[in-house]
Formats: sequence, C-alpha cells, structure tokens
Amino acid sequence: MGFAASTDVPWTVPPDWADGMQESLSWLTDITQATATGVTQHRALRSVPRRAFAFSVVAGDQGRRAADMLLAGHSGIWLLPIWPDVQWLDATLNAGVASIPCATAGYDFAAGGKALLHAGVDAWEVVTIDTVEADHLGLVAATGADYPVGSRLYPLRRAIVRDGAEERLLNDCVGTRQLTFDLVEPCAWPVLATPTTYQGHLVLDERPDEADSPTSSYARLAQTVDYGTSIPVVHDLAGVALRGQQSHWKLYGRDQHTWFRSLLYTLDGRRVPIWVPSFASDLRPIAAIAGSSTTLSVEWAAYTQFGFDKPNRRDVRIELDDGTAFYRRITAATIAGANETLTLDASLSASAIAPERVRQISFMALSTLASDDIELDHATDADGLTTATTGWQAVVPDV
Repeated sequence: MGFAASTDVPWTVPPDWADGMQESLSWLTDITQATATGVTQHRALRSVPRRAFAFSVVAGDQGRRAADMLLAGHSGIWLLPIWPDVQWLDATLNAGVASIPCATAGYDFAAGGKALLHAGVDAWEVVTIDTVEADHLGLVAATGADYPVGSRLYPLRRAIVRDGAEERLLNDCVGTRQLTFDLVEPCAWPVLATPTTYQGHLVLDERPDEADSPTSSYARLAQTVDYGTSIPVVHDLAGVALRGQQSHWKLYGRDQHTWFRSLLYTLDGRRVPIWVPSFASDLRPIAAIAGSSTTLSVEWAAYTQFGFDKPNRRDVRIELDDGTAFYRRITAATIAGANETLTLDASLSASAIAPERVRQISFMALSTLASDDIELDHATDADGLTTATTGWQAVVPDV
C-alpha cells in the first residue's frame, strides 16, 4: 500500500521531536461586562475549538524528496496523523483483518473517522474506523497489507497546510522545514465526568506545577477621564479588584493528558467559570480547630478590614497535610488582638485539627480562562511529557 494505491493523501513524513510539537486549541467567546458592577456574561461562539499542529521535519534522501514533492504537488485536504497519539504494533498485523488490537482510551480515535497504519514514508494504509472499543478498532473494511511488529498506528484528522513551509537545506540530500497544519474537521473530546464542584461551580482541584514561579496580579475596572490640562479623574464604579494568575502544567502520561484536555473542553474557552485557588498560604491558622466547630483563628492579615465579604475573598480552600481539601465560605470575621477569628459556613471535621496539620489556606477566585487560545507543547508523545500554561481571569461571582 502507499500513494500509488490510495486516493487519500496523508502526510507520512514523521516529525522531528528534537524541539517538540506545538498543538493549539482555539475557542471563541463573546463577553459582555457591566461597567457599574463588573458582572460578565459569557457566550460561546464555537461548539468545538479550532485545532492546529506545528512541528519540524528533518528529512533526508527519500523522505526529503517525498516531503518536497508532496508540498509542491498536492493542493487541498491532507490527512494529518495525530503524532502525540502514536502507538506501535506489538504483533504482526496480517492483511485481510477487520480489527486492529490497540489501546483507545485517551486517543483521538472516533467512529467514522480514519486511522493510519504506517511502516514507512510510502508503506502505509488509511483505514476507516467503524467502532472504537476498549482494546481494538473495528474497521469498515479489511486491511490490504501485512504490517510487521513496530509499525505505527495513528489517528487521522483532515487538515490543510499553511503557506510558508520554508525549507532549509543542510546539504543536497537533507533538509529541515517547519510545518503548520490547521485541522478542518470538528474535534470533539469528552468533558470531565465527575468534576469537583463548590457553590454550583467547578473547582480546580489539581495543583499546578510550581517549578516555574506562578504569577498573579490585580486589576480594577477603572475608567479615566483626562483632558490633558488637569489631574485625571478616575472612576471605579464596580469597586472590585479582579485577580489574574497563571498556572503552569507538566503533564506526564496519558491519564494526565486526558484529564487536562477534558478540563479545557469542560471550560469551553472563556465561557465556563471555575474556582481557582491561589495555591498560596493566604491565611495562617494559629490555634486548633475544634471538632465540629466552624470557628477558625488565624494570624492577623487585615482580612477583617479589607477582605471580608469582598468578591473572591469569601471562599477558601483548606488543605491538610494528608492532602485532604475542604472548600468553605467565610461568613463572619472579627479582630481578636493580634489575630483574627473567622466563621465558616460548615465545620471541617468531627475531630479537632491541630494548626500544624493545616498545610495551606488559600483564597479561591471564581475565574474563567484568560484566553480562548491554549497551546500544548508536546515534548514527546502523550505517554510522555507535555507542558502548558493557563491564564486565569477572575470574574464577579454569581453566588
């Protein structure tokens, strides 16, 4: 099988993984904000995100010649292998079989879609998927050739290549070029099946990677009137400070990749809000929390004067040293000498909790993604490492 025996045109020259591969997901959200209150309305304008892959190709000899000929000679739709979803055949796949043994959980296979059996640049076969089972793909038609152990299996998506795939010749037989493919078919993905919720909204219950220092800032909805001749007049009608922060992610293995992609699809770009903890020690307990008590004594942090009952300063994540996390709302606050006494809307435990057992108390801000565009940097396939950064923008809570 190969180009001579197929009307499909897949891109069969493998990528160079030295610099990884960039996958972009782009939603589109319309946001309307009330100046006087800061309240926002979010409306999705795409049912699924647009998706693109950018990667380098370093090809020599036949691979280089094939890549150049494909780009020069084919116009229209390509079938792009989803490179991070590669898997290798661990047994010979014979011609004439109507199923392919493989893993499917966390892979971009879809019933009615296509997959690629790849043994070389011109030794491959496009198959149409009838059913996606837990341990195999059922095919619409039987395979047309034998594929040895080590042949690759990829999901395929329809795509177009962007102009400007400039080649840099390393010598007369080896060249490198950067390619970007835009997928031209909807790419659905399951949302989170059992997300953690609090006050009717999702909660970010996974701690981001902190090898790169997280950042945060506050912004007010100030409007400035400045005629240039006198001191500017600043109006802050909403009177709220909205927190923005960044989370960095290092995703190892297919389970983490699957969770993160499902999180992004659940958030639907900037449409769906989620409680995002600061993951900082914002309040420090100074006394044991009595069993069944709703009282929390903390070191003075000016919360009573400046934080109590303010948007995104009422809700906290309380994490214990064993990883247990509680989500609570502060309903009252008073100054008690050098400390502050806070009242929670519910107790934490029937047993007393010593202050040294509290790892962290973090404020939670109801937030959406700060951008509709997310980039995943695949260092390897999805069984290895991918990094990503999500920005968060706080909104005025509706609860």
